[in-house]
Amino acid sequence: MTDELIQQLSKLIAEDIKSAPAAASVEQLVERLKRDERIERVIQVNADNALGFQTFVEEGGTANVGIHLHDFDVEKLQQVLKVFWKSLQPKESPNNLPRSGVAKFVGRDAELEKLHIQLQKGELVAISAIAGMGGVGKTELAIQYAKTFKAAYPAGVCWLLAREMNIGTQIVGYALVQLGLRVPDGIELPDQVSFCWRNWPEGNALIVLDDVTNYPNVEPYLPPDNPRFKVLLTTRLKFGPPVQTLPLGVLAPEKSLELLEVLIGKERVEAELEVTKSLCDWLGHLPLGLELVGRYLASMEDLSISEMLFRLQQKAQARKAIEDEALDTDQETWTLTAKRGVKAAFELSWDVLDEKSQHLGKLLSLFALAPIPWELAEQVKQKHCEMYPENGEFVTEEFRKARGNLLKFHLLQVAGQGAYQLHSLIREFFRNKLEGEVDVKG
Repeated sequence: MTDELIQQLSKLIAEDIKSAPAAASVEQLVERLKRDERIERVIQVNADNALGFQTFVEEGGTANVGIHLHDFDVEKLQQVLKVFWKSLQPKESPNNLPRSGVAKFVGRDAELEKLHIQLQKGELVAISAIAGMGGVGKTELAIQYAKTFKAAYPAGVCWLLAREMNIGTQIVGYALVQLGLRVPDGIELPDQVSFCWRNWPEGNALIVLDDVTNYPNVEPYLPPDNPRFKVLLTTRLKFGPPVQTLPLGVLAPEKSLELLEVLIGKERVEAELEVTKSLCDWLGHLPLGLELVGRYLASMEDLSISEMLFRLQQKAQARKAIEDEALDTDQETWTLTAKRGVKAAFELSWDVLDEKSQHLGKLLSLFALAPIPWELAEQVKQKHCEMYPENGEFVTEEFRKARGNLLKFHLLQVAGQGAYQLHSLIREFFRNKLEGEVDVKG
């Protein structure tokens, strides 16, 4: 704000204060000032018979006014100028976005653009889902999307934890705190949520539901059919229409290297470039694995990348690699978005699998890390049932249903016609589950 504009505003406010009733509040004076057509003109305050003011605004918005009148409410002028100045500032749309813990967001520019295009389509509520295996960076992509395109959502960004808390309660809480709505008491929660949607501020709004595990549980709380509401889900599940899915895979090899360079430094990576590439391959280019191991290496400056890879490979032989502390988040000084280590992230999917699907995962982990012909997997399972009849007979439909469950939770990948493959860290996770499983080993 220029000195000339400050002087002009001070003069106009002074005139209003002197002409307005004594009971006029600061807010009423600000509204009168906003409607004053003379605001847009820059005037010379000390010209002719104008009153003289010397005004400047300190950092933080405090107005300091020097005035030559004895019967003038200088304090009120200061308050009005301060409130009016604040009203001129760009208003940030309401949001409750979680903090991002990444040092640099790597390798997802194309996904950000595609996601934005998806969300802008549709005449009704646009619902998009970022879907993928645990640790692939679904939550981080959602955070980065909301930050990058926040200006497209002037009615706010509402972040909801779909797994951990009641969705309806969170929506009402957001409306109370972020939007200042007075939600009626004494009515049922669904009716309170409906009230929030009806009274949501004008403009496009982004509603993010992080980690959806059961769509029917969240569907009743989704916004009404209005194109200004855009809904973004992050999930390990695969949805059908009307949800538009953006499958999120692992990073490209060159982006994996770039991420490690950000975390441990380019010089350190280039000093062991080939070994670093092998480490990225061993981690399957999974963002969570790369982030955790990279931060671990950064905290252990005397640990070479070669030693890190050798340690993981040695533990893999004992089916313990997934338990290595480098793949865990239990470090007090680490600031990353993920709150779980690799094993804990996979456990969330493991816990919702039925026994037959868990058994299939462990069985497939015995194969080499390469595409597995499904016909071969069925032959191995059938032979296993013949050797251990007490575990039940082989039923093709049940075996294929178990495969469908692994695919549903992104724990298994299609690797071509009639072939499937486990991600390297998923394979290590399943192998870790084999401990004491004599029936599977046999």
